Amino acid sequence: MCIPEPGGSIFPLYGGFQTGVVTSKAYRPSFYEACGDKKHRVKRPGTGLSPSAPYPSPSPSGHGPEADFDLPETRERRLWELRLFHNQQTEMIQVFPTPQSNAILRLWSHVMPGMALRDGGALLHIILANSALNMWHKSASQGEREQLMALQTHYLTLCFQEQRRDVANLSSKNADYVCFTSLKIVSHSVALVQTLSLEPWEPPLQWLHMGRGADEIFRRAADLVNPEDGDQIMTFLKSPPALTEEDTTSYDRSRLGWLLEHPAGRDSVEARGDHELDDMEVRSAYERAISYTCSVHGAIERAEPVFSIVRRLAAFSVFVPTGFTQLLAEKRPRAMVILAHFMALWLDYEHIWLIGKGGERQIRGILMNLPSEWHCKLEGLPTRKF
Repeated sequence: MCIPEPGGSIFPLYGGFQTGVVTSKAYRPSFYEACGDKKHRVKRPGTGLSPSAPYPSPSPSGHGPEADFDLPETRERRLWELRLFHNQQTEMIQVFPTPQSNAILRLWSHVMPGMALRDGGALLHIILANSALNMWHKSASQGEREQLMALQTHYLTLCFQEQRRDVANLSSKNADYVCFTSLKIVSHSVALVQTLSLEPWEPPLQWLHMGRGADEIFRRAADLVNPEDGDQIMTFLKSPPALTEEDTTSYDRSRLGWLLEHPAGRDSVEARGDHELDDMEVRSAYERAISYTCSVHGAIERAEPVFSIVRRLAAFSVFVPTGFTQLLAEKRPRAMVILAHFMALWLDYEHIWLIGKGGERQIRGILMNLPSEWHCKLEGLPTRKF
């Protein structure tokens, strides 16, 4: 079977990402907020999305030669696609120990697959990519894992190409479909974190960019959804948890506020020479990421069901400012420390395939790259198991 090599990079499908720290209290992302009335949706200022909005390379490593993603029409290809779709329908509908509502289960088991098969475009291809990644997660065969990762890359690339065309022609006619595709892209981007390189360490920038980019598209499409042309996505939007800015990036951060203090001590020479937090946009990006992390702590302490916690973990990429992603790309110690504390929340959910060993691998990578004087900020995390 002619399939691309695993780890090959994808050519840029869309342009560059919108950047900048967002502090508007009016913003409430439509991805995760339960809102049945479109007039309550508020657009985020300063992050307009053109039809050429980007997604980064879906390859795990993000480097290597460009690959030819044209798969020939063969019996083997069709069998793989049937196998992937069968896996989606039989193994991936209910992945949480506490069942979601019947309405949500029907959404994943009947509504979304039906839409995907009727169109045969972006939604079908992200379902196939997601199923390939799920099978990669479960497989013990190195050869099969390489083949599945290559299939994942292929179908994710097709999804991005078709999603770009769908967004360029966005209307009420295809808005519901575009919403489901974007939702699956966010879910898939979370699962990709467990595939990132450990040596050298790759921070999960792909996840953060894909989540933000897909949410931008989701919000545009959700504004056009109406009952006449299809509004099945409203079932998801009305389901818990209802995440608002107050409940996420403006949440009480006092339990982890100490992460921002210089490890040498507030009155030390090193602290007096550290001016990073004098930049209010940088400080805001850190504070909002800490608030979000604390909000998940709160949800866990309230004993929210596992599906609710996992949705909160996934939504980090949607809510956290793009400024934090840039700080993480620069591997600034404070950004790495905050990410380590957030990733520690993933450890109790490794049994959920979307999470897998993603949290553990990120903490390992951070430990190997964080300046030694900042290691004290990770005390209390369950790092001894590593």
